[in-house]
Amino acid sequence: MNSALCLGWVSHRRQVPRAHAFRYRVGMFYLDLDEQAAWLGLSRWLGRWRLAPLCWRETDYLPALTGQGMPLAEAARTLVGQACGHTPSGPVHLLTQLRCWGLSFNPVSFYFCHEAGGQLAAILLEVRNTPWRERFHYVLPVQQNQAGSFKVAKAFHVSPFMPLNMHYHLRFKLDAARLRIHMHNWQGAEQVFAAALALQRQPLDRKALHRYILAFPWMSLRTVTAIYWQALRLLLKRTPVHDHAQAQGHLALGQPNEDSDHAQQHPER
Repeated sequence: MNSALCLGWVSHRRQVPRAHAFRYRVGMFYLDLDEQAAWLGLSRWLGRWRLAPLCWRETDYLPALTGQGMPLAEAARTLVGQACGHTPSGPVHLLTQLRCWGLSFNPVSFYFCHEAGGQLAAILLEVRNTPWRERFHYVLPVQQNQAGSFKVAKAFHVSPFMPLNMHYHLRFKLDAARLRIHMHNWQGAEQVFAAALALQRQPLDRKALHRYILAFPWMSLRTVTAIYWQALRLLLKRTPVHDHAQAQGHLALGQPNEDSDHAQQHPER
């Protein structure tokens, strides 16, 4: 299978206006959406029942389209086509946290959209916020099958402790064994925030799936709890709060970041 378990760490580091950092263990799934029958057949603990230990529901993702009956892979391709003017026709691979015991929340899910020949064509980011329960989508067009560095203007309010007048610089390193995703927030010429996701791929089989459930029995709840715990810590540090801003539209297009060295001056540790 192309699908895999991904285990590793997520880290955040804020430079201004208050220094703040944290690092958590995380477990995610890298799912080839063409392999649904295979990975849904691994265990009765992974199924379509809403309150299952791990639940797969396509309508948890891109609900504006999947809620109308569109398959998730097609929905991802459709958004890429709307942003780029070209709709890839190949497999779609999704990096995400699955619904767990009835709770579904992903700060960001990544869709790796391929051409029919297997070349990576674009990366779609589905970003969510809490408590507003809004969604926004960033599309990063890939050149020459290489997921490298990108930049995109921030268009969606995620954290009340961050303003909108920023740019994201993103770097992807993908291979058969590892996934590395780095995001740096720049406000003008100043980097103010950095986040990193460092994951090791493991084969997805029945035993690995059961080990995952034991290691991360409440992954969705842990994610939401961690968000609010870190928000409380920032409030106690008297970090300024910014008003919630409504996104204009639901889709933004990124571009290759030619100044990639600029985005790497403060790599994640």
